[in-house]
Amino acid sequence: MEKQKKLLLTKDKSLIYYEISGKGFPLFLLHGNGGSGKYFEKQVPEFSRYFKVFTVDSRGHARSTNNSNSLTFEQMAEDLYSLMEQEQIKQADIVGFSDGANLAMVFAKKYPNMIHRLVLNAGNTEVQGVSLPIRIFTTIEYTFLKFLSLFNKKAKRQLLVVRLMTHDIGVSKSDLQTLSAKTLVIVGKYDIIRRAHSIYLAKEIPHASFILVPKHGHSFAKKDPETFNKEILTFLQEK
Repeated sequence: MEKQKKLLLTKDKSLIYYEISGKGFPLFLLHGNGGSGKYFEKQVPEFSRYFKVFTVDSRGHARSTNNSNSLTFEQMAEDLYSLMEQEQIKQADIVGFSDGANLAMVFAKKYPNMIHRLVLNAGNTEVQGVSLPIRIFTTIEYTFLKFLSLFNKKAKRQLLVVRLMTHDIGVSKSDLQTLSAKTLVIVGKYDIIRRAHSIYLAKEIPHASFILVPKHGHSFAKKDPETFNKEILTFLQEK
């Protein structure tokens, strides 16, 4: 499988790394907090048989840089828009995992006409949508990094990434109700995202369906790629 490795130079001179595989309708795969496009290594070979697949390292993650003093989903949505412009893409399917699903929702709010179909795997619009133990752990990690960042550059960068998980993403109930793309909300039965929150997303987005996957937790795309790939492809390819 041939893979193109490319870079986008943003307005603030940050570099966004992405890879392209396959041919066909564009499909973007967006990873979670602290991750990279490599999260989808079990998806790309399968998906690229039917789609032109873009795996993106979000700003400030992995092989992408961040020259800004902040890191927000708004900035990452702008990066995604610029990348689509660079590739001359008018519309695409988007599959987002965790923070990637959050980015997909922010992008859908800003550029609704650029999304054909939307897959939200374990996304949350509010911090309260995450289970309590994880919220406590994130608060501890954030506090520790805040202290470290006073004298450590790497911790300062990491702090911006972790900070994404400590704020609501800026997509309200009424924003969800305006999303026009056909949407799949898919989540593992034992996910760290509260089930009630996933159901809320599926209920408020007008053309959304909901799948609860038994036996699986947060990163089930990695642990059971066969089930994940089958569910996603079924949804993306249905007429």
